[in-house]
Amino acid sequence: MNTNSRYDAVIIGAGIGGLTSASLLAKEGLKVLVLEALGRVGGCCSNYDFGGFRPEVGAVFVIMKDLYNNYFELVERRIEDYIDFKLLDPVYDIVLEGGERYLLPKDFEAMADVVRTINPADLDGYHRYCKDMKKIWDQQTAAFSLPMPPLKDVYSIKTLTRMIFNRKMVPAMPVITRMASRNMDTVIKSYFKDDRLQLIFGWENLYAALPVHRANGLFSMFTYLGHEGYYYPKGGMIAIPKAMARICEEFGVELRLNAPVKRIVLKNGKATGVEMNSGEVIESKVVISNTHSRVTYLNLVGAENLPSWAVKTVRRQPCSLPAPTFYLNMKEKIGARAHFTILLNQRRKFDDLWWEFYDRGLLYRADDGPMMVSVPSFDDASLAPKGKDTLSAIYIAPYKLKYHNWDDIALDWAWEMAYSLERRAFPGLTSKIEAIESVPPTRLERTLNVPEGAFFGLEMNGTNMGPFRPFYRSRLVDNLYLTGQCTNPGGGVPLVMISGIIMSSILINDWRKM
Repeated sequence: MNTNSRYDAVIIGAGIGGLTSASLLAKEGLKVLVLEALGRVGGCCSNYDFGGFRPEVGAVFVIMKDLYNNYFELVERRIEDYIDFKLLDPVYDIVLEGGERYLLPKDFEAMADVVRTINPADLDGYHRYCKDMKKIWDQQTAAFSLPMPPLKDVYSIKTLTRMIFNRKMVPAMPVITRMASRNMDTVIKSYFKDDRLQLIFGWENLYAALPVHRANGLFSMFTYLGHEGYYYPKGGMIAIPKAMARICEEFGVELRLNAPVKRIVLKNGKATGVEMNSGEVIESKVVISNTHSRVTYLNLVGAENLPSWAVKTVRRQPCSLPAPTFYLNMKEKIGARAHFTILLNQRRKFDDLWWEFYDRGLLYRADDGPMMVSVPSFDDASLAPKGKDTLSAIYIAPYKLKYHNWDDIALDWAWEMAYSLERRAFPGLTSKIEAIESVPPTRLERTLNVPEGAFFGLEMNGTNMGPFRPFYRSRLVDNLYLTGQCTNPGGGVPLVMISGIIMSSILINDWRKM
């Protein structure tokens, strides 16, 4: 085996968590190497080339954009010099079973008109919903608008106390407590009585990659966030990790693409570097893993190097729902009315989908399932050839099928879903298809190295949050640190960015003791 020169930190994975950590640590003077198995940065926040079209991989829009400012403040850069964001309005084009269709505007009063059209009796519930959600929004905005302290102080008790217990916390606390102690389904029904409005304000549990009855009530805030502003970066979602990779380069980070890691090298219970698939061994003082916790511990560290209780714990933590997707290259524009088109079924059918089909490893009839359709070329024409559209659709399906093998049926099922999309939302769609690609959970697992195709990492529910998630500083291997969607606060681009910031703060404080 060839042994390379020593680094201060080797980071496995050039996703958002890895790039956040790399840039912050390099700014502090550490010699950092980032190793990425794929030929592009971003991991689950990226775009890829599909026959001249550039659809998204994973993340499809920017939520809570102000959180990005905290990272750019820490690296002493202006976000507008790196990323050009476009506000999404309308937020969604909602298609209900039976053909009812509603454009959801960003403006709160305009949205009230939509609620009035559907069921005037729920207008009071809508205003209560907005009033309560704004209390939480104001608390979060106040917390994250504070000036960022030096990196070493980010994870201090003083900083966390100052952020959490600001003056906006008093009115927000009763709402947070009530929502956090209930599931999302119960919270939404406390505001809306009409089944259609319960769906419109209660389907975004899918962003948490959980069925509505298992999603914490705090996820009820998602629809409100869209009215505060969803954004899309020019050039696609990959513009975010590209900007971060550029900042890494400015701080002297070495980034290697197409560089898969075989294992984390251990010596006397400590991580001392990594071994590449090529056989090259790279030494480092610390190793940071931006991969799924199962991959980190069971594959890279190796189950044989861990106590049996730890192996059982890692295996027992449930993954989030997979996000199977099919991609369509369109010969012409499809007439989309918004960046996102959401197809929803009757409330009962939507809820029953989980235990009647998903939990049993069964596929439902294509017309009976929800779909989240993204047309990024609606807001950025550069993502598709002139006069054409790129389209992706995420749907619900289990990782393990009871009667089928995903690799055998993936393409046929994508066509079934495309025909369903044509019937329900876009007449004539299939005649305009130039190419189709199906990415089932098994392919997500192989391509992105996410167990069970779960690119949200671990389930984000009460028993897998806070102290129950893997900690940033490994409790099992010395000099091993973790960042990414399996650590706190959870999956999603801004949350993973926070993970990278906190992990870097912890490491910088540990560094002085090493």
